[in-house]
Amino acid sequence: MSNSSNQQHLITSPSGVYQYYLTLPKYLSSKPRLPVQIRWSLGRDAALARTLARLLDAELSLILKPGGTLVTAELVRERLKQANAWLKRTLENARTPWGTLPTPAELAQTDLSIGKQRLVEDSAKRATLFSHTPGGELILSIRPSQALQRALNLQFDRLDWPLGITDHAQGQDAAVYALTAVAQLEQHTPNADLRHPATFHALALYEYLCYARPDCGATLSEIPTDLPGSLAAFRIHSTLTSLSWPTPKKSAFLTRQLTSGLYRLEMTSCALKDQYPILATRSFQLTLPTTSAIVATLLKERLVSAVESTLHLNLRRAATETSLAQAHQQLEGLVSQLIGSALEKTPLPSLPQARPLTEESSTPVDPAKQALASALSALLPEAERAQLDALINGAKGITIESKAEQLNGITLGELAKRFEQAQVNEGNWTHVKTLPMCQARLATLTELLGSHKRLKALRRADFLTLRDQLRNLPKNARQIALQRKLSLPALVNDKTSPAVHPRTAKSYFELAKAMMRYALDEELVEYDVTSNLLFKTRNASPPTNRTYSHEMLVKLINSPAYSSAQPRWRLDDYKFWLPLLGLYTGARLAELCQLRLSDIRCCNGIWIINIDDADGKRVKNAGSVRQVPIHHQLIKLGFLDFINSRKRAKAGGKALLFDSLRLYRALPDSHVASRWFGFNKERSGLADDNATFHGLRHTFIHQFRVQRLDILIAKALVGHVDTSTTGGYGDIYPLSVLKEEIDKLDFELDLTHISYERYQAMQERQGSRQIGRPPR
Repeated sequence: MSNSSNQQHLITSPSGVYQYYLTLPKYLSSKPRLPVQIRWSLGRDAALARTLARLLDAELSLILKPGGTLVTAELVRERLKQANAWLKRTLENARTPWGTLPTPAELAQTDLSIGKQRLVEDSAKRATLFSHTPGGELILSIRPSQALQRALNLQFDRLDWPLGITDHAQGQDAAVYALTAVAQLEQHTPNADLRHPATFHALALYEYLCYARPDCGATLSEIPTDLPGSLAAFRIHSTLTSLSWPTPKKSAFLTRQLTSGLYRLEMTSCALKDQYPILATRSFQLTLPTTSAIVATLLKERLVSAVESTLHLNLRRAATETSLAQAHQQLEGLVSQLIGSALEKTPLPSLPQARPLTEESSTPVDPAKQALASALSALLPEAERAQLDALINGAKGITIESKAEQLNGITLGELAKRFEQAQVNEGNWTHVKTLPMCQARLATLTELLGSHKRLKALRRADFLTLRDQLRNLPKNARQIALQRKLSLPALVNDKTSPAVHPRTAKSYFELAKAMMRYALDEELVEYDVTSNLLFKTRNASPPTNRTYSHEMLVKLINSPAYSSAQPRWRLDDYKFWLPLLGLYTGARLAELCQLRLSDIRCCNGIWIINIDDADGKRVKNAGSVRQVPIHHQLIKLGFLDFINSRKRAKAGGKALLFDSLRLYRALPDSHVASRWFGFNKERSGLADDNATFHGLRHTFIHQFRVQRLDILIAKALVGHVDTSTTGGYGDIYPLSVLKEEIDKLDFELDLTHISYERYQAMQERQGSRQIGRPPR
């Protein structure tokens, strides 16, 4: 644990979670029913945590600074209870800070044509996308409309935003996205109950502009720490009643940008003028040492009430020039305290002209340099030739003149949609689990790469960066990003959550490469920038050993389903048979859960389980269609008696083998059974052994090797295709051969205590229960 941001009661855990940590005074902690200390989670958003900690300090001031004998144990306990309830309520309110506005990632998936149009129009009139030095960082200069000035409650002419990009094509894509965000804010109408809408719009603009950068603003220090740095932190202020920023009651203020680019807060009207005549003759102005329209808006919202109260406190003692100057000095100190040294307070530099600026010089250009420039120009892309020419000729800056034809082209987000639809149409993602998994992975990839980027703006370096990001991609990244209110790039850079296995990360990267190959096949790009890119997993830990040891199998067969004690959970037939079937057939859980009664039949005197894709059933591939003889141990345990009882209860052969196994249209057939198996392994002492149902399939194949049985027959039994040359000759193994070999399988387990007849008796004693989750 470490103290965070020099706030006394705010600490950070090694995993990056902020906590409010408070030790009660000894005279309180010694009382019964009171804790010695409290430790409340504040989430992972730094700006949000700082705000919460300050507000909790104010709410718990009675405890932090106890006074007299009025502080009782009952009062302290009630205050802690109220503060904790308020904290939970506030965190819940902050989970959806964007309201009706799209989040930055959602905006990148929308139509960006309005941003393209605005970039073309603005760049034709003035320098909009430029760099101060050839090949330097590109900067977007936003000229605000009246609508944007009203949204921010600010009068300004220019907002410069560094894009963190030097590539011209990618800079144009970032500018298109940023200008689309500006258009969103211009059209947005906040809810009537939203307090400080200008602050809301300023922070929304800030988060949009950060998203346009490759680092999502991680390396910026735009907003001082004493001001809310995120919409989540602002949402807390907007929902409070007593601790939020108050609004002045007697004054009106205006903030405007000066010719230098700095801002000035002006008092336009003040009821105090009648009380203090000096204010009627002297207008009050306060310089805000920032060139950022975003910070200027936040400062104004924070200062306006302080200006009014400070003037009143100083002038009521003596309404003189000295008192007015003293009030001005105090407010300047408050501004310095809020801004600190994080911002550059120098004026805005002049914009480059429409073409690269060159200095007139009587000294001729060195012929050698000119020859070198001509030779190199032939090797450089057209977009970079101007930079080289500007560098050779001593240019001060460069402006990108964006034209409509330059901004045409499909975006990565549009490619992902086309690629997904193509996979569905070709039948590649038909499995009920495959489609949502691939959709989620595509969403992750497009957000990391930038779904607003055009394909022709993507470079090989972008995929090299993606490869590094995927190595740090946390498990359940999208859920964590949603909880922590972070973009995926920011979450990946945070590196505080456990990363996915390298082989999982590789599968993400291979999906990205497949998408780019599709773009090449569809002639959407001229060449594949991911060609020959590899994702090496040489140093990765080996895959988890899913094979059950003999000790694990003993625990499994002594689980509650096979004990003589009456279990607390509902006694369904599938809970008795599925683990045994998985062990003695090697079948997948989904294959067993979708079986019909007609799939259990006798062929030439051999009872078999038929696994196919008839009647709406699914198999992994064509090789998975097979017939598996029923092991003699299953017959001994009463499996055929179970089948006969099911047939007597159900006349139709298409009835499910396990009628109490609830199926969901949007979920795999094995969903409920898989959830139960996880519950059962905890009760069996297998929770720490990474035991899975699929591990029984591994164990089935492994046992063939242990007993030196025919491994080719094992492959036939589990549905693995023999890809050797000889495997393509002849027909499948006869059932008699399969039956003979599978009956040799012996796990050396004592199954004498397992009885389906006893299980049925326990079912009768339990009676009927509604289908649902087992009680814990």
